[in-house]
Amino acid sequence: MNLCEFESKKILFKYNLPILNSYLTSNYTYVKNYIYKIQVNLNYRKKKGGILIPHSKNELKVFYKKWKKTKFNNKKIKYFLLEKISKIEIEFFLSFFVHDNNLTIIISNKGGINVELENKNYFLKLNIKTFIVFYSIYDYLLNCKIFKKNILSILNLVFKLYKIIICNNLLLVEINPLIVYKKKIYILDCKIITEKIKKENFSDNISNILKINYIKLKGNICCIVNGAGLALKTLDILSFNNLKCANFIDLSGSITEVNINNLLKVILIDKKLNFLLINIFGGIVSCEKILIGFLNIFYYDFNFKIIIKLNGLKSKLALKKIIILKKIIIIKNYKKLFYKCKITR
Repeated sequence: MNLCEFESKKILFKYNLPILNSYLTSNYTYVKNYIYKIQVNLNYRKKKGGILIPHSKNELKVFYKKWKKTKFNNKKIKYFLLEKISKIEIEFFLSFFVHDNNLTIIISNKGGINVELENKNYFLKLNIKTFIVFYSIYDYLLNCKIFKKNILSILNLVFKLYKIIICNNLLLVEINPLIVYKKKIYILDCKIITEKIKKENFSDNISNILKINYIKLKGNICCIVNGAGLALKTLDILSFNNLKCANFIDLSGSITEVNINNLLKVILIDKKLNFLLINIFGGIVSCEKILIGFLNIFYYDFNFKIIIKLNGLKSKLALKKIIILKKIIIIKNYKKLFYKCKITR
């Protein structure tokens, strides 16, 4: 951990994650019904008396004097973080960590300071290169007996954390605990380890991780195509008709269902997106393979419309499976695309 709690929460706050109201101070300040935390980039603060819920001003003064004079594992305490006390109905442990370019997610409904003592058989562990699909997390949370609204909120949080790791070159994001109270979720504490390397361009970073050609643009239509020829043709036709792309994605011949699923998680973060255009000619990449990764999008609430144009290998099979889904517009030619985009813009 090379960031203090307040520095970690600054990163999360930029992405509108559910952080409690907090105040950073270096001097004695008494605020009723607030919890006080020393700021140091080390663990075990609570077990070593570094976190206090004061019951009186005198108790808080003793706490301040102690840490102004005492070092925490040879590190001087400069700041204190004040946060409003929140009741806890359920608490979770959530961790993302990168090792050897491999991203792993761990989720447990046994959060708190003694999480390391819990039985690891009750933790959900997902390796993003082998198995990271929505329904695994969804089913796990469903068994935790929480409201569906909370499950969707936690899934949304997982997506955003996934993007934060990619955008900021992070090695670890650990939230403990993530709490549920009155049908809402809040992050009480978090730890982040940053990778101190030169940051790649966001598009290059996504392309390298997912083995695709990803280009970030400024429009409102996300295009997913396969093959350089079809990709350029689609972009030219959209530009000619004054339709602007939000991001342009050319799937490689070696694309997997897992990478398609992970790609959709990045797309879902874009709040400016109005349309998702999937234009696939099945060949090296079959339409069925695209479909398998694509269907996981329906575990998440999204506001954009999905326009699909499929031809080639297994296109008929794929179309039969998706024709019953809501928010799907199936087209056979580009004229239909322009009409749908322009009347709904």
